[in-house]
Amino acid sequence: MGAFEKINMVRKKDMVRIWKEMKMEDKDYFVDQVALALSIWGTDEKGKVLVAEVLGTLIEDGSENLSDFGLYIEEYLVKNKKESRKGKMERASGIINRYRLKNALSSVPHKEIEL
Repeated sequence: MGAFEKINMVRKKDMVRIWKEMKMEDKDYFVDQVALALSIWGTDEKGKVLVAEVLGTLIEDGSENLSDFGLYIEEYLVKNKKESRKGKMERASGIINRYRLKNALSSVPHKEIEL
């Protein structure tokens, strides 16, 4: 079973649509954050599933940029308090937050403002 098997088809399509619309620089930021996360969480199936689940949380919240990945690790943990790799996820979140600060990335998700 692949890492994205539990993500519904609508969210998968949203991920692809968002990826296609992203600037190359944002794609690079996204890849860097996922690489940092996997270096701590592990590149085994569970690490890959965590990436997919964090992305699912990002899409569910309405973010329109996958480079917001690092902003959603903590939100995922709030929803999944019994996560077995919680310590590793918190560590990755801290490292990715420093990466985001260093690269002057937004601290709020790229979402449409609803009035």
